[in-house]
Amino acid sequence: MDDHPVVVAGARALMEASEDIVCVGDARTGAEALDLIQETDPDVIVLDVALPDTNGLVLAQRIVASGVRAHIVMMTLYEERTYVDQALQIGAKGFVQKRSAGQNLLLAIRTAMLGGLFLDPPTAGGMSVTSTKQSSVNGAANGAPELTKREQEVLRMVALGYSNKEIAWRAAVSVKSIETYKARAAEKLHLHSRAQIVHFAVKHGWMNVIDDVKQG
Repeated sequence: MDDHPVVVAGARALMEASEDIVCVGDARTGAEALDLIQETDPDVIVLDVALPDTNGLVLAQRIVASGVRAHIVMMTLYEERTYVDQALQIGAKGFVQKRSAGQNLLLAIRTAMLGGLFLDPPTAGGMSVTSTKQSSVNGAANGAPELTKREQEVLRMVALGYSNKEIAWRAAVSVKSIETYKARAAEKLHLHSRAQIVHFAVKHGWMNVIDDVKQG
């Protein structure tokens, strides 16, 4: 959903040219988007951060709170990291800057459909630079408490957007165990939010390859 006709047309053309993605509709306002979501029950919703009648992040939060099953991908013209942080806190599964949408929008949609998290290279690069500056807060590699292999894998899957239940299934352990690994790893690294976990994962290269959690 975007208020600029050229952006909407471009995004729709990308989807229609793909073999595995079907565009069920587009909207130019938040109100239109809510009506369309109710009518079509999509798997993935692409939202612009800036809409004429509302903030896209506010709309995303409203959609998540309503219990809609669809995953959300945010798209924006702006590069401020605060938008990324807010989107991650809300639960968005993807973040794409418009200047890279041609190369990355479909990747973001496909990743979201699988339950993973996708940040386009410009966004991930910006987060990595910022994370380096915050290494004393987020736990840099040098001097940080060592994570066990299991703790690292669980934290990485959290950063990639998987739920505790999904991680537990992949690791063949209980959800309670995953919660324990996650809490223990976050405490060791002084990470207090999903956004901080993602920052740490980006900095340490955990977001480059999506592998299943290995048992052991």
